[in-house]
Amino acid sequence: MTQATDLDVRPLMEVRIYYYDLLRRLFRQEPDQMLLDEINEITAGEMPFEEDESLLAEGKKLMQNTLSQEATLDTLHWDYTRMFIGPYRLPAPIWESAYTNKDGLLFQNETREIRLHYLKYSFLPAQYHKEADDHLGLELDFMYQLSCMTRDAYEKEDLLRLMELLADQQSFLDSHLRNWLPAFIHNVSVSADTDFYRGAVKMLDGVTALDQDALHELKAECLK
Repeated sequence: MTQATDLDVRPLMEVRIYYYDLLRRLFRQEPDQMLLDEINEITAGEMPFEEDESLLAEGKKLMQNTLSQEATLDTLHWDYTRMFIGPYRLPAPIWESAYTNKDGLLFQNETREIRLHYLKYSFLPAQYHKEADDHLGLELDFMYQLSCMTRDAYEKEDLLRLMELLADQQSFLDSHLRNWLPAFIHNVSVSADTDFYRGAVKMLDGVTALDQDALHELKAECLK
């Protein structure tokens, strides 16, 4: 690594942290007022790479429109609960194994495979053994944590650690997140009561698609 790459690499690392932090909070649990206030502030300005990825711009507009129409917190809270928690049949299950297990069952081999990725980096969810590890919010949180570790490894000029982190994120994104998200995004798009979550999944789609290219770019730049 050389200092000359810092102008290109460090901002990209910070953007990855920014987006995964936002996405993990959007999908990990029901929204609260603090999150909605932050979304209002974020969407009021230009978001990173929205000019390069139309899904980001479209998602931002849908979320912004929903909040500008004074959608209540209770309305958004119920939309999240109805789609992802219950008590009725879920129109958009939020676990990977619901899409990759042939019977749509949780806590199966697909869930255990995710857990192995987590354990390598000592990432243990708060409800470990009680909640399925392949919840979208946890997978996004894992990518957020690894994004932070990537920046730290870069700052310490630990090239071996850095390249391992980038490779593991690339593998996780390709084999897991981007593997099942299309079906999840479709389900949310057709079943959401509000444009807030239609916008959120567009943003999710755009960020993870961009990140596939970003990880390739980071690996190339960090080896210079």
